Amino acid sequence: RTRPRQQVFFAGPGRFKAGGPEVELINILYASAAGGVFGVANILLTTGITLAGLSIAFPLCIGTALVLGTILTYAVDPRGKPELIFPGVVLALLGVLANARSYGLLQKHRERDQRALDARSSEAALNGAGTAAKIDACRNMTICIVGGVLMSFWAPLSAQGMKGDGGLSPYFSFLFFALAALVVSLAIIAGQQCGCSLIPRVGGVTSAREYFRLPIVLHGWGLLGGAVWALGTAANLVSGSPLGPALSYALGQTAPLVAVLWGLGWYGEFTGAPRSSVWCLVAMFVLFIGAIALLCVGGT
Repeated sequence: RTRPRQQVFFAGPGRFKAGGPEVELINILYASAAGGVFGVANILLTTGITLAGLSIAFPLCIGTALVLGTILTYAVDPRGKPELIFPGVVLALLGVLANARSYGLLQKHRERDQRALDARSSEAALNGAGTAAKIDACRNMTICIVGGVLMSFWAPLSAQGMKGDGGLSPYFSFLFFALAALVVSLAIIAGQQCGCSLIPRVGGVTSAREYFRLPIVLHGWGLLGGAVWALGTAANLVSGSPLGPALSYALGQTAPLVAVLWGLGWYGEFTGAPRSSVWCLVAMFVLFIGAIALLCVGGT
């Protein structure tokens, strides 16, 4: 006879597909908590991308999540060689710092250009503009880093939910993860529409009618991005069984390298940037690649 808390799994492909005959309710809560935390972190990430650009927001946010998330996930499931995993985490942290330095240099360069364009304005106005730019840069970096700190918790929570004989399977863990992320994201967006903006807005208040009037191709891009993310996250959870959650999570956080390439090549976010800023970005690439190599070797 099956307990009531297990009956939900018979709507799926069977109790063993859910993770085992003795799946515990607490593990469903762990998976749901992982999705809820990720939902908040992902909105902070997308806000950071809009404010600071893809080349800056992604490495800052995901790099921070890589450092903290790998440590926390290793604490839940300590598989691999810590003498290699943790030096890899240090390199990733240095990569995050190099990216932050690159953004700082880029902002200073833009401020100088703005002063040159506004040379006819009064000195007080120029000083005010420079101060506002610095405040905006600090705010943008803070949003990205806070998003990274929150995002670092989803992997250890998911790993905890799949742990032991009563743990979920990766597929059902992802199901509850995605549902929780959807609910939290809708709640945040609804709150912003009602004037409760805990996260900075990047545009004016819109209506559902305006949303559905947007070109269908824009909705298509959004749905495609969500589908790609879902496939990648599910693959990350599935690979955690043979590789260990810490290594699987760390390898899944290589996204900043791809994001920077998109930001540089497609969006031209560093067009006209000073040489020092570009060299810091190159250093970030090298450090992240070194971190991934150490994590791969340390996880085998």
